Amino acid sequence: MPIEDRWMDTEERLFSEASSLGDLLEQLRSRISHALVGGASWEALLKCASDLPSTLAAFPFGFEVPLHEQRPHADFGVSVVSGSQSARHFQNLGNGNDTDPVLAGLARLVREKGREDSLLHRITGRKMLLEYDIDPSGDGLHPAPGAFLYPTEKPLYGRDASRRLEDLGVVLDGVAATGWDWDARERRQVERLYLALQPEARILSLGAFPCRTRGIRLAVTGFQTSGEVMTFLERAGWPWPPTSVEATLAHLEARDGFGTIAVHLDVRSGGLGPKLGLGLYARDMSWLQGGRYWLDTPSNWTAFIESMREGRLAVPDKLAALENWSSGAELLFGRSGRFVLVRGVHHVKLVATEDRVDQVKAYVFLLMCSPEQAGPTSAELL
Repeated sequence: MPIEDRWMDTEERLFSEASSLGDLLEQLRSRISHALVGGASWEALLKCASDLPSTLAAFPFGFEVPLHEQRPHADFGVSVVSGSQSARHFQNLGNGNDTDPVLAGLARLVREKGREDSLLHRITGRKMLLEYDIDPSGDGLHPAPGAFLYPTEKPLYGRDASRRLEDLGVVLDGVAATGWDWDARERRQVERLYLALQPEARILSLGAFPCRTRGIRLAVTGFQTSGEVMTFLERAGWPWPPTSVEATLAHLEARDGFGTIAVHLDVRSGGLGPKLGLGLYARDMSWLQGGRYWLDTPSNWTAFIESMREGRLAVPDKLAALENWSSGAELLFGRSGRFVLVRGVHHVKLVATEDRVDQVKAYVFLLMCSPEQAGPTSAELL
């Protein structure tokens, strides 16, 4: 059975399982650490998720957790795959004369990514990520999400930069559909950074938050060592001393604390914003390969967690919860049959403001699928 048909089957069953993604999260509450997300933040997150369909759980979704903060807070992210039942929810949000222009743009973007003859589809495929800011002190209204596109079908490698600027522009136009018209200076800044990439590095994602300060979120990946990151930052014109960043990365590198590194930059018309993100990925992450979900394991993150403990860069209770997050495949029995619940750590991120590392974040995910969709590797672990 094609993987798309398996997703469709899981979506149909999830539709019968819960009235919304918020309802489903409440059912999974015992598997979501109160140290990572709880209290007013959990209630606000549920309100946001209650406006989203439960079918989104057929694709990876999860939390952005600040490990350096004591409060149990998290922002929220979901995967949207054009052509799915979940995608139709976002397309329907764009109908009507009084529709919020950001949501209308998002609906057009979902449709465009579903068209196999579109350039955007050929470069980025059907999948995108939506990230919701969760404000526990708010009035229950949530701003429109940030949208992120991933050039996975035709990757934008540094070695091809001089001849792929038009393809880069196609992805930028896709991101722009959710909020604004690009300033020519913003485009030039992104092009400059693309041209600064080493040959084997590539653009991981391009995104924007229409309800935040204007700017383009650019992530580039393919860096194996701290030295490669420093070389790129120099070529990119990072204006602050990278001493703290270099020392922290070198320490983790010596302890084998990551597999690959992604550099996250805020790109503005006048240059780079003051924050630099360093996304750290494990060597054997949980990826979808050949229609089979491979599982994340706690040992992938042992060196990173121990380094954060030693450096007192994160809250101990949150580090303990992170250690226990990747629990393999768990068989659940729902109203509509059996599900496999997969939990893992997608990546962790160090954030530097100007010249100092001052934030540590974890990006944890969940996924629900049928035993058939999970594949034999997952089934063996049940």
